[in-house]
Amino acid sequence: MTDPSLFKTENPPLGEPKVSKEDKLRELEALHAEAELREGLPHIHGWKWYTWARDFFESTNHINLLCAANQISKSSTQIRKAIHWATETALWPELWNNKPKQFWYLYPTRDQVSAEFMTKWTEFLPAGKYKDDPKYGWKEIKKHGDLIGILFHSGVYLFFKTYAQDPASLQTGTCDALFCDEELPVNIYEELMMRISASNGYFHMVFTATLGQEFWRQALEPAEGEEEKLPGAWKRTISLYDAMVYEDGTPSHWVPEKIAQVRGRCSTHTEVLKRVYGKFIVIGGRKYESFDIKRHMKPYHNVPRNWLVYVGADPGSGGAENHPAALCYVAVNPQMTEGRVFLGARYDGIITTAGDLVEKHLAFRINNNLNNICGKYYDWGCKDFDTISTRMGEPFEKAEKSHEIGEAVLNTLFKNNMLFIYDTDELGKLGSELATLKRATVKNKAKDDFADALRYAVTKIPWDWSVIIGELPNELEKEKTQLSPMAQEIADRRKAFDEEEIAAMDAEFAEWNEAYGS
Repeated sequence: MTDPSLFKTENPPLGEPKVSKEDKLRELEALHAEAELREGLPHIHGWKWYTWARDFFESTNHINLLCAANQISKSSTQIRKAIHWATETALWPELWNNKPKQFWYLYPTRDQVSAEFMTKWTEFLPAGKYKDDPKYGWKEIKKHGDLIGILFHSGVYLFFKTYAQDPASLQTGTCDALFCDEELPVNIYEELMMRISASNGYFHMVFTATLGQEFWRQALEPAEGEEEKLPGAWKRTISLYDAMVYEDGTPSHWVPEKIAQVRGRCSTHTEVLKRVYGKFIVIGGRKYESFDIKRHMKPYHNVPRNWLVYVGADPGSGGAENHPAALCYVAVNPQMTEGRVFLGARYDGIITTAGDLVEKHLAFRINNNLNNICGKYYDWGCKDFDTISTRMGEPFEKAEKSHEIGEAVLNTLFKNNMLFIYDTDELGKLGSELATLKRATVKNKAKDDFADALRYAVTKIPWDWSVIIGELPNELEKEKTQLSPMAQEIADRRKAFDEEEIAAMDAEFAEWNEAYGS
């Protein structure tokens, strides 16, 4: 019995409605019921959702592939789904048109079964009064003291299997659903699909591409002209940056500093691609093969005030179906020998007009005191952008749109460590594009909007290529000899620096490089 004295209150101020004991009791009971659900059914109510995790959880596709970075809740999401499907009987008519009997959950080794059950499954399995509930209840299945599965009171058996066990042991039994944790050897995949053929069952796999098998790459990231494997499947590749915000808009524990720590622990560029960006290793065919995340992404620090700023704008219409707009800001030292991408944005999922993008640029310029902008360049395929920016008193010049020239400039800059990118949340998107763009991908399917904005900025900068030993690519030589009027003015101005000023700036720049490992 609830103690009535708990609800004694002072007289409310005049004008405020008096809360009745019954209302307070109902509120208390609602809070208690919410806490009971959160603790009793944690696989549904106990944890917040990422948008992509909710999509995987709710997918009823017969094949579901989630390739993601490490420690991003991909395994937890799949465990929650397996428990949900085993206990939520209302789903069964739609999924199978009958009562399911057997699920398999596969790990690479038997040791992982015990470890994962203790550290993850026990967090999500029904607890408290629901542990013995007729619908949600469950008990462990053991053989010779070893955990081999879970029997749910709903009647569904979930058995733990492994990739390492004798393949013959996977050749018997009919399953209603399969769940694979980590990259499945392709030869086992063919056998497992036979296990769900009779039941018209479901296949799930969450993994980081540590094995890099061609079959799974062709399923998730096929090159242009290459046959796509499993074309009708539900497929996603998820990076740590996709886990920074929950679906309700609140921030997660994956803050930029923590992501930077993970990237710093990776030994190679390819490890960064796998562990941070959730990508397959791209061995060849990259557009920007000289770019290396480990080498060219640097901690943020203030740009010296005497550096010059160039801007690239890629106006995109945005929204769910179209390419997003992007702005990119590059600061270059007075000698034109080294630059920093220090600011920028890609407006994913946002419908953006030409006027909107000009306004966003103006906000960047004002909020960051960018009084040293020497050149602004845009994709002149968007005619409205020129008209609108000019009318707003912020005119842009036409960009050099040649991919051949732009890619040659960027690859030469990265190869010779003349260009670095600040490691911020938003510029991480640019790093992802540069690290994964393939030459074989057709333009309308390429995720290259941020990289395009960068191209537009750097191709118009009068770089001093004489610091590079050896011959210049033909494209660069052509670009050097055909400077725009603004670029020629900057080049001429640079020659006017006396030797003492240049020496002083060289010393300052050397200090920055030493401090930040450039």
